[in-house]
Amino acid sequence: MRQEISREEKGQGSSSSTLLQRLNEVQARSKERYVSKEVLKEIADELEVSTAFARGVATFYSMLSKRPRGRHIVRVCESPPCRLAGGMDLVVSLQSLLGISAGETTADGMFTLEFSSCLGACDKAPALLLDDALYTQVAPEDLPRILDEARKLNWIGPKRTLSAVLGKPRYLLRGVGEVDVLEDAVARSAYQGLKRALTTMTPEEVTSCVKDSGLRGRGGAGFPTGRKWEFSWAASGEQKYLVCNADEGEPGTFKDRLLLEWTPHRVIEGMLIAGYAIQAVKGFLYIRGEYAAGIDTIEKALEQARHAGYLGKKIFGSSFSFDIEVVRGAGAYVCGEETSLIESLEGKRGFPRLRPPYPAAVGCWGKPTVINNVETLANVPEIVRDGVKAYRRLGTDASPGTKLYPLSGAVARAGVVEAEMGVTLRTLIDEHGGGMPEGRRFLAALVGGAAGVFFGEDMLNVPLEYDSLAAQGAVLGSGAVFVLDTDCNVSSLIRDILRFFAHESCGQCVPCRVGTTRLEELMETVARKKRPDREIDVMLETARWMQETSLCPLGQSCYPLLKSAVKVFQGGFFNSTSQKERGNRE
Repeated sequence: MRQEISREEKGQGSSSSTLLQRLNEVQARSKERYVSKEVLKEIADELEVSTAFARGVATFYSMLSKRPRGRHIVRVCESPPCRLAGGMDLVVSLQSLLGISAGETTADGMFTLEFSSCLGACDKAPALLLDDALYTQVAPEDLPRILDEARKLNWIGPKRTLSAVLGKPRYLLRGVGEVDVLEDAVARSAYQGLKRALTTMTPEEVTSCVKDSGLRGRGGAGFPTGRKWEFSWAASGEQKYLVCNADEGEPGTFKDRLLLEWTPHRVIEGMLIAGYAIQAVKGFLYIRGEYAAGIDTIEKALEQARHAGYLGKKIFGSSFSFDIEVVRGAGAYVCGEETSLIESLEGKRGFPRLRPPYPAAVGCWGKPTVINNVETLANVPEIVRDGVKAYRRLGTDASPGTKLYPLSGAVARAGVVEAEMGVTLRTLIDEHGGGMPEGRRFLAALVGGAAGVFFGEDMLNVPLEYDSLAAQGAVLGSGAVFVLDTDCNVSSLIRDILRFFAHESCGQCVPCRVGTTRLEELMETVARKKRPDREIDVMLETARWMQETSLCPLGQSCYPLLKSAVKVFQGGFFNSTSQKERGNRE
């Protein structure tokens, strides 16, 4: 049956009329959950782009489909943490229960089975997404009940999943699990930082306040936030944009999902203050498509804020007017990189841009744009409300404040830890995570997510903050900590990570497109050989060239990962057996 584009759809403006958003909207309205050739051409004509261009965008994102699909889409998370937790067992069981393979649809048109990149539930692995509903800690025996629930319901709404908050929350996680409506948030001082900024401070003073606080970007790079805001002042043109990067797709990382779902007004207030500081005309909150519950929660919170006068015209009686639009991604890990995110926000394929120029000068639609991570912006209200001195009491001189550390893997308690910047890996594991599970021994930790590095026992007491780790040749990245014990099949873990990189490479630059595939192939060979010294050398050399020549961090991340693996495991990890099995043999 031919899909139709309604008159209401054709009349939408702003970023909602970009190609990606139009494709998302039409697919959501389709009974068969896809974008047909006819509709693709209609959208292309409507937006005055070629059909080939539209097709390129439609095929770039994993959550968009050009083929009819079932009434319900089951997406099993295939991130490394979920694979280690038995995620592929779920795939085998689903294939048996449904009588289909991944990518296929049942004969009755009820279910389509697909894979998904990380669903941000690494502390409750394995996970799957049924339409927009997230199911965690799923066992094969749970699947018949889950499928029956879908058969009985016309639609399954998004479900929020509360990760455990480990330790004593300082700022960011205070009230998590309790704050659901605006009144609760205001009772906890929400929008008081915004009020102070708009009624007693100039934009320059707000920027100086954040700069003096020492706040550094929490998305991975650790760039000083205040300095990034200052760059926007030097950019020519009055029309500027603010973008909140909520495309959290790093395997092992689930901190931003927690903030989006449980403290939405903190994120919104941070965006408002940042928008005022750089004098932006509008804000965009780009959330990955897999975070349906976060999208639902944020949109409701935005409506509450508009109704209360915190968003819109002349906020708090000032001359500052500002609004925020939610933009939904469609499944592309590379869009977590800021220039790829801009391309996606504009409705294109998420290809990284060459830099310079940087987004602060030439960003969205060619206008100066500041892009900050969710956790970064969530720190801003506290800084402006309580002042620089209060914020700098915690953390280190070079990296003040607290940090969210997603902790998962072989620990007694998994969840999100809010601790001072500079906390050690040993403290995270032993004090916050309750130590190793009974009878299991620490082997290593993957810090920073799939794009991070392995830490051995010699790194347990190194402060987890940007400068200390840089001195050790390591990175903090997203702050994710995935703990491995001696039972872990490290060879399989690394193979899964390299498979993830190969799958998520955007394909724009040759070093990454070819290199990630080559590394995955080499790892398959390495895992089968007893002494794969030559292959290991080739892998390291390939990854080194990728680091030097790839356009974005995706291709650049393979070398630090593999180099740290060789250092920590001294080559022995390339066997297909676990450390424990090798020790028993010896």
